[in-house]
Amino acid sequence: MERKSFSASSILTAFLLLLALPLNKPAAERIPNMQDPALVIQAYLHATYARDSVQAYRFISSEDRRVRDLNRYMQLRGKFNGFALEVARKLSESMEINLSQKLLAPNRIQAVAQYKMPDPSKARAFLRNAYQLNLVPEPERKQIIESIEKKSRDRTLPMVAREETFELIKEGDEWRIFFNWAAGIRIGFRAMPVTSSEVEVLLSKEQVVVQPGDMFDIFLTIKNPSKKDRIVQVNHLVEPRDIASYLDFVQCDVLEPVRVQAGKEQEYSATYLLRGSAPEGIRQISLTYGFLSLNN
Repeated sequence: MERKSFSASSILTAFLLLLALPLNKPAAERIPNMQDPALVIQAYLHATYARDSVQAYRFISSEDRRVRDLNRYMQLRGKFNGFALEVARKLSESMEINLSQKLLAPNRIQAVAQYKMPDPSKARAFLRNAYQLNLVPEPERKQIIESIEKKSRDRTLPMVAREETFELIKEGDEWRIFFNWAAGIRIGFRAMPVTSSEVEVLLSKEQVVVQPGDMFDIFLTIKNPSKKDRIVQVNHLVEPRDIASYLDFVQCDVLEPVRVQAGKEQEYSATYLLRGSAPEGIRQISLTYGFLSLNN
């Protein structure tokens, strides 16, 4: 029987060749060429859709990451893992992203992303409760992935259009997304002018600066200078309107009409929560109160 011998040099060569082989990682886990700002934005959008928070965090600027560490980011944005993450990544592959860029400075770019993504509200057949998805047996998992791939090929996945503006800064030779988390989100308050002398309104503050996940409050004083009790309805208007769903009432004294006695004033309080899932790029929110006397 012929015996083969191996020299130390041949073993070393084989080992080096093995190291040179590419790692067999899923496409969603591979880090893109961070020297290309377009690839950074595309990878970030894919990761955020899939709730792959660890991956998304890699594309955020060092300045922002000093404000919010990875654990805090994952608490605010949520995170999928296991098969739920695999399903979300597969859905994200159907995203269609178009980018336009404007150079603001040698180390700063503004980019507008217009994209279509599988509508999360209509993808519930796939994006069920993450815990339940991770309990799905292997044969059913294969069917789910194949169904997504087929719908993607047939272009029958319900899609929704979005547009976001990003600012990128250069760190060394790599581009990262800059959200300016240190500046916070400014929420301005105002009361609609009352056209009659039936009620007068005073707000306790004009604005607050908060971070996603923060609660904040405001006090409203309603004066009734008339000689009879007034029933007052308070309406809330949040702008931009597509942000309204991210602002939750924790406690509010004026969700229902209130009675203000003649010649009196009454103070009411409202506490809100800005959800951690609020869009990263939002910098300003306006909360306007409208007042209507119901017993004219």
